Amino acid sequence: MSRSYDPRNEPLVSVITPSYQQGAFIRETIESIVSQDYPNTELIVVDGGSKDETVNILQKYARKYGDRFRYVSEKDKGQSNALNKGLAMARGEVIGWLNSDDTYWPKAISRAVSALVKHPEYGLVYGKADHTDKDNKHLRPYPVDPGIDRARLFDVCTICQPAVFIRRSVLDQVGPIDESLHFCMDYDLWMRIAAKHRLGFVNQVMANSRLHDDCKSVKQYFTVGLPEIIRTNLKHYGAVSNHWLIQYIAHHLPEGPAWLMEKMKQFRVFGPGPQITSSNRLEDGWVPPYWKMEIDNGGESPLDRLIIGGDHQLPKFNRKADRLALTVHINGVHYRNYKFGEGPFELKIPLRDNVPSYVVEIQANSSFIPAKLKVNDDDRTLSFKVNGAVPLTSLEARMYEMLDEEPAAIGSWLVKRRKFKW
Repeated sequence: MSRSYDPRNEPLVSVITPSYQQGAFIRETIESIVSQDYPNTELIVVDGGSKDETVNILQKYARKYGDRFRYVSEKDKGQSNALNKGLAMARGEVIGWLNSDDTYWPKAISRAVSALVKHPEYGLVYGKADHTDKDNKHLRPYPVDPGIDRARLFDVCTICQPAVFIRRSVLDQVGPIDESLHFCMDYDLWMRIAAKHRLGFVNQVMANSRLHDDCKSVKQYFTVGLPEIIRTNLKHYGAVSNHWLIQYIAHHLPEGPAWLMEKMKQFRVFGPGPQITSSNRLEDGWVPPYWKMEIDNGGESPLDRLIIGGDHQLPKFNRKADRLALTVHINGVHYRNYKFGEGPFELKIPLRDNVPSYVVEIQANSSFIPAKLKVNDDDRTLSFKVNGAVPLTSLEARMYEMLDEEPAAIGSWLVKRRKFKW
């Protein structure tokens, strides 16, 4: 960080490190930056108000490196917010982003800058990387794709974030880090950049991505990460890749096919189609004894059926409860009566008339107020729980049947029926 430099070929590189409670790792992260052979760097650490030894470590480096090492330690709104704060402080023409548990390999910065100087068409460059354990010992190579572009990003995120360096001018063009994202803000950024610029690959290992018990990649992938990835796919492409869908389905198979198909409708797996436009179903899935829903029969394909996955739970709380009796009316005309015992049940209601909309009304014979049965303090009048209620086209109905009968084959089935060109 100290020898003389040529500003024409060695532009200032600002490395931004968001941090919170990473005192066990941050010293190694900082050392991997300050020991680089590239002379013209600054390091900005944006700490979220850590209570461990982080701030003491930062103070020591600030005294040693002066203006080339700056930090702030205060409560923030998460990693994305911290990155944007760091970007506002950064003075460099090139931006690196190194989380406080990751590390650079030697020569990472100089190799990145060399590639950016030689290739003005690159909006960013990325290199190879390794996964390491909590002690930063090698586990395996990170699965980096050397030829990634916008089309490939639809299916995978095989760019290792700590091995990325971005032109500041490109960041200014595509906008700040999306602070609504807490896991895949990097994936979102790569998509935005790839829509306007080429992504350059450096065929050298440039960073370590550390895996440990508290890292987000380990703890939050299915709860936070994958839903954000799907949302980001929809935002940038208007569709969700089969790759991400198959992961989502595999993880959530125990929820049942009706629950999954309700999610698939939200993800627009087969494009626009019939939708429930109004319903008095409650947010947690419970319905009152009179349940009414309105269904729009618009879209590219007509409605085939309504699937309802329900659960008669009253006998769990009142052993004298009767079987659940349901009376279904469609557009004011009686359709059918059903009876179900305790536990999960399924309704398959054909809706194949050539009409623009349907009103489906379901009347139950029983209800309860949990507070009166001393189950909890819920004072709502409830009848049964609905895990999924979804109007399906014939193709969506086939997917439902696959999930119900042949879930192991759903991946190949989707790949055959969903093709994309970008």
